[in-house]
Amino acid sequence: MSLGKDANVGRLIEQLCIAVEASGGNQAAGKMREQSELSRVLTKMRAWFNTRVCLFIIDDVWAMNGIDACILQKLSILADTAGDSRERSRLLYSTRDSELKQVGKRVTFEPREREGSDSVHMLMLASGANPEEANDPRFKEAVREILKLCAGLPLALNVAGTSVSESPRDGYLLSLDATLHASLEIVESGMGSDAERLGQFSFRKVHRSLCVMKKQDGMPLSLVRELWEMDYESAEKYAKQMERVGLVDLHYDKDCGWVRMHDLTHDFAVQEAQKEDSVTFWYKKLADVCRQGGGLLAMTTSEGRESKDAREKYVFENIYRVLKQGGCVEELKNLFLSARWVKAVIQRGSVWQYEEAVKDLNRLLGNTGGSESLLRDTGEEDSVYAMELMMRAARLSVPFCGESSAGIYFQLYGRIKHRASELGSVQRILEEIEEHAPRPWVRPVSECVGRAGGSLVEHIVLPNTPITVYEVGMDSTGGVYGHYSNPGDTRITVFTQSPDKEMKMTELSNDFGTGSRKLTCGCVSMSKRYAVIGYDDGTLQFWSVSEKKVLWSVCGHESRVCSVAMSGDGKRAVSGSNDESVRVWDVDTGLQIGDALTGHTEVVVVYSVAMSGDGKRAVSGSRDGSVRVWDVDTGLQIGDALTGHTGGVASVAMSGDGKRAVSGSWDESVRVWDVDTGLQIGDALTGHTGVVSHVAMSGDGKRAVSGSRDRSVRVWDVDTGLQIGDALTGQTGPVTSVGMSGDGKRADKSVRVWDVDTGLQIGDALTGHTGLVTSVGMSGDGKRAVSGSWDKSVRVWDVEKGSTVHLGKLKDWRDIVERFLNAENLRAVSRTGHRHKRLKVFESGGNIVHERENGSEAVLAQLEIPVNRWEVDDNHGVFVAAAGKRVVIMKLVV
Repeated sequence: MSLGKDANVGRLIEQLCIAVEASGGNQAAGKMREQSELSRVLTKMRAWFNTRVCLFIIDDVWAMNGIDACILQKLSILADTAGDSRERSRLLYSTRDSELKQVGKRVTFEPREREGSDSVHMLMLASGANPEEANDPRFKEAVREILKLCAGLPLALNVAGTSVSESPRDGYLLSLDATLHASLEIVESGMGSDAERLGQFSFRKVHRSLCVMKKQDGMPLSLVRELWEMDYESAEKYAKQMERVGLVDLHYDKDCGWVRMHDLTHDFAVQEAQKEDSVTFWYKKLADVCRQGGGLLAMTTSEGRESKDAREKYVFENIYRVLKQGGCVEELKNLFLSARWVKAVIQRGSVWQYEEAVKDLNRLLGNTGGSESLLRDTGEEDSVYAMELMMRAARLSVPFCGESSAGIYFQLYGRIKHRASELGSVQRILEEIEEHAPRPWVRPVSECVGRAGGSLVEHIVLPNTPITVYEVGMDSTGGVYGHYSNPGDTRITVFTQSPDKEMKMTELSNDFGTGSRKLTCGCVSMSKRYAVIGYDDGTLQFWSVSEKKVLWSVCGHESRVCSVAMSGDGKRAVSGSNDESVRVWDVDTGLQIGDALTGHTEVVVVYSVAMSGDGKRAVSGSRDGSVRVWDVDTGLQIGDALTGHTGGVASVAMSGDGKRAVSGSWDESVRVWDVDTGLQIGDALTGHTGVVSHVAMSGDGKRAVSGSRDRSVRVWDVDTGLQIGDALTGQTGPVTSVGMSGDGKRADKSVRVWDVDTGLQIGDALTGHTGLVTSVGMSGDGKRAVSGSWDKSVRVWDVEKGSTVHLGKLKDWRDIVERFLNAENLRAVSRTGHRHKRLKVFESGGNIVHERENGSEAVLAQLEIPVNRWEVDDNHGVFVAAAGKRVVIMKLVV
């Protein structure tokens, strides 16, 4: 399996599926393709090869596009397959990336034999010569020179061999380029040297046209033939001729032909294109080909996640690259501003790739200095911001919409409409949605879903049941992880979301909470897929999340375990307890490392512990107001206790290198410490109005994030002591966990992810109430709605505009209703399950649902917040709901 620099996790998964198919596992490969999570794909692949001893070879791996050391660790699961107990499978990967050279056990190869027997054998196989011919004195000199110049490189030996086979001329090849030129001469023999000049077919021309392919990736022959301007049969014939001399590789997958090239052959095609036409010329030509058949937006009309057509799928996945390299920046910008295109992106599960493409285009416009002139020429000064807004809207919408176009348009419309009055590009997007949304469709009138463009950049949805979230964290790639328990603490669920937004839930079910033992804390290691769970009787359990089994269970403390943490590499864990001790554990063996770390005074509870990224230092905070740092290897305290808090220390965290620590306290302050000197860095960071229950620190120690019982999250610049942006608010309860990425650019709060750099607060102009909305009602003509709230206010709403037309007191509810609604038959009761008889549109489970003619259901609108009151006006197609603090107003469009 070959990857290369252009590969991503999606391509890796496809390569794994192809490997299973090649071994006869067509059905198993089909099930693998249904999975979007790499771990699940690998589990099915391991099951397929489980009875065989295999050598899995992955060639040319690079740490980019979501592939990293963690991915290689996941791939090691393939080495668990075995034919019998005596022999195991092996996984071998090759890389030129220094970042990946330390993963696994290094295999050292002897220098390649330039003129050894293996090289001679490869050359003979490629040329079709027999051993007697190889020993012929007439050819020995030529063979020796060919071997010397090919340097044992398999591709060069193959091309040189085919050249010798097809062209019995004397002499030898001067370089790899010469061998490829010789191969082109062979296939062009008989066509005439002036074929290209005379406008006739030329192998040289069609080969260099393949410069538009991605390295290590294939292009469907159905698209290649359009690029070559010929029918499928002719393109297949010419591809086979080029394959014969080593210029391309032609293979078939599900009756579809695919053309591929070796990296070095691709470099040759790019080099030739630059000399003859320019690479941009061929990208523009491919862009023209991609537009055929109704244009690019024609691909957005179908419902569903995947296209069965290989050509359409290839175009959708590569169009960003093609338009950019072809210089079609204006067209690419318009594509990103199209609601229909973004809808298709969500349906096909490509939001992460779309996000990266938008960021790349904005960087391109800024770096080239072309953004101002481009936007001035088109009259769309706001388009760059609008692209960013649509990207954020798409990302926020994913958890709340399936594959229904109407449901996706509801989400996008609701998240960007607040900027329509200011930005012409946004207004045009809304008009596009109104025109192309399938009927029936529900249009958001008030603020139905969270706005894009604010601090919130992602919303991870956990089960809609009472749960306790014990931990949330973020790794350096932007992946989010954590775990929560059900109400009875009888099950722990570990959740992980990869950077490309694939969510995975793993339930660990054991004896949590049985008898007198109660679960108290826990933590997860993303790198090793381990979890450590603490109990109130002092027990610690070490879990393998992937295998869903307990590795070790130890009675680690004499009383309640209050806090646990793990090192960045997942090899060590640290725990703090009411028994006044801190203990460090080897996760692989379950054994305690050294003696208990003691030093906290009085009858002290160790409330919080944390570890440095390398696991060499631990930090603990306790009720005595002190913070202590420990050398894990020696078991000794580093320096004196760090003191300064006037209340107990509720939370601690460390930088990746262990040189800085941060603490949060009952005194409502955050303090940052230099571990080596034992001194506090700057003044206390103040602003919270409640206990600082959780803190986290970026890997470099330059930023800290704090969560408090005041229901806010604050991000701090450690060096200046200043708060970055406004407090991140929006929770309906105390903040129970916070985490930060390694680079400090993202902070996490109860599974909401915030943009630290902007720190912009989502406005609340249309939200209205500041307390839970308890009742809603509607006028008989469907033009006005009324709402009452725990904030002791009553609001009257204009249904068409979604704005408040009157604000009064709850005690005046009846007077306000009579004055503004002027309707005796005011409907102020919940109408759960009510159906629109003619259109079969109804509320179900907090969603607006449409029953299709075939009996299936499509979700037209899904809200982020549970609904406690509904009001439906059939005659005017209006839905009003009380959802948290929001009054949700929606209009049915038919």
